[in-house]
Amino acid sequence: MILVGNKCDLEDERVVGKEQGQNLARQWNNCAFLESSAKSKINVNEVRHDICVMEHWQIRMRQCLVNKTLPYVKKKSKTT
Repeated sequence: MILVGNKCDLEDERVVGKEQGQNLARQWNNCAFLESSAKSKINVNEVRHDICVMEHWQIRMRQCLVNKTLPYVKKKSKTT
């Protein structure tokens, strides 16, 4: 999970402080926290990247559950 504080470019109109957002993210099982602004292009790519990485892990974990395997475990090669 990612907690994103939107419109960080509007500092004067801030309702939730950065520290409050960080504390909430810690309470939510140490989820990721970023502040962003689409208008000012602040952390937009970082948020998108983090979402893609998390989606990849979810897909990988679902595959592991279906196949009853562990993620990224290399099998030992047999030597003759």
